[in-house]
Amino acid sequence: MTTPSYLTRQPPRFRAEPPRRTGMHLVMLGTRAGPFPSLRAATSTALVVDGVVYVIDAGAGLVQRFFESGLHFGDVRGIFLTHLHSDHVADFYPFINSNFPHWRYDEQTIAVIGPDRADAGDLSTPGFAAAPNTQLICPEDPTPGVIEMIDYLFAANAYDLNNAIHTVRRVADRPRDLTGTNGEGMLDIRAIPAPAEAGPEHVSPDMEPVLVYEDDLVKVTAILVEHPPVYPAWGFRFDTAYGSVTFSGDAAPNPNLAKLGNGTDILVNEVMDVESALAVFTGTELESTMTTQILEAHTPLSSGVDPRSGSGTVGVGAFAAQMGAAGLVLHHIYPDDGSISSEYLEVIASHEFGGPVHASEDLDVIDVAAFLGRD
Repeated sequence: MTTPSYLTRQPPRFRAEPPRRTGMHLVMLGTRAGPFPSLRAATSTALVVDGVVYVIDAGAGLVQRFFESGLHFGDVRGIFLTHLHSDHVADFYPFINSNFPHWRYDEQTIAVIGPDRADAGDLSTPGFAAAPNTQLICPEDPTPGVIEMIDYLFAANAYDLNNAIHTVRRVADRPRDLTGTNGEGMLDIRAIPAPAEAGPEHVSPDMEPVLVYEDDLVKVTAILVEHPPVYPAWGFRFDTAYGSVTFSGDAAPNPNLAKLGNGTDILVNEVMDVESALAVFTGTELESTMTTQILEAHTPLSSGVDPRSGSGTVGVGAFAAQMGAAGLVLHHIYPDDGSISSEYLEVIASHEFGGPVHASEDLDVIDVAAFLGRD
């Protein structure tokens, strides 16, 4: 068919074949850092174990990328949220809601594991330092955790949900209601409790990993990590019959994460090319605030020196080596504007890490055994 002269049409996208239903695979659904628009989707990864899907983070673009990956929503058993920054949760509600035709209703329960409230229930101390000209948004509840967040999402979308269960989402004259208002729903929402000594002023005190989920395929432990000023922010480790995978979330190298990932088969870690990242904001109104965020709250590509304090910094390859990881997968990549390539990231990280390194792009599928040379 001839394309009309008035029309410019992009090349067609397609739905991929999912990984085989044996073994362990990583499907890198979204690989960019931050909430900024990009050709990449925001952070989200699927760990697929014998065909069962565990989603780690739910950034913008998850709905589309999950469909394109060929994965099936009916195979999702758990969603794990490292922290409640928008680039990690923006597509959570659209993901569970828009996949309505693919639910295995009355058979499928999805565990949703994520941060508890930042204020530990004490709204008089929400954990935000005073700032000039700044009033709290939603002062009656400024620091919801994962349970409250989902309640608010359901409330904000009540019209659509009510319309749906009275019309299209019905079988045998009964509503298919994911919320649990009519029947059991399909989400098992669990907030991870933090140790008593943790808080907004002490975001990752020394602690032991805590068990947050277990089934016949995976055992998931979590630990508080360093992503200041965010609290709580968690890293996750999945132990399976095929080995272990540790997810850093957004975090600077820190002792807790090193403890969680000790001897892990694969470390899936965020990465930031510091020089290029700082250059994005040089001379802009956000230079001061973004410089602090870049230098304090993320993992640099290579070891170096903090230009403000002169103290040493640990690069992602060196951190993986210290942890004893067998392989390193880079994601949550910044900048992602084309100024740095995947090959560059892999080469630089490999200077400080002797195992295999992969810099992810959206929809990459990694066969864990083959990546580690064990197939």
